[in-house]
Amino acid sequence: MSLTFSGPLPVHTVHTVHTVRPVRRVRHEVRDGMAVIAFSAVASSGLAAALMLFLSLVA
Repeated sequence: MSLTFSGPLPVHTVHTVHTVRPVRRVRHEVRDGMAVIAFSAVASSGLAAALMLFLSLVA
């Protein structure tokens, strides 16, 4: 038994999708940093106020 091919073999190609991430600029990094600083300030102030209120009610 012999096999003969009369044409080119099919070529399977794998298509990859490359997503291009946008370039993060310095202002984006600064904005994110300022958001972290603001959240930290509000959270710590709120916790301090809650502790002061709790201690004033207990004592």
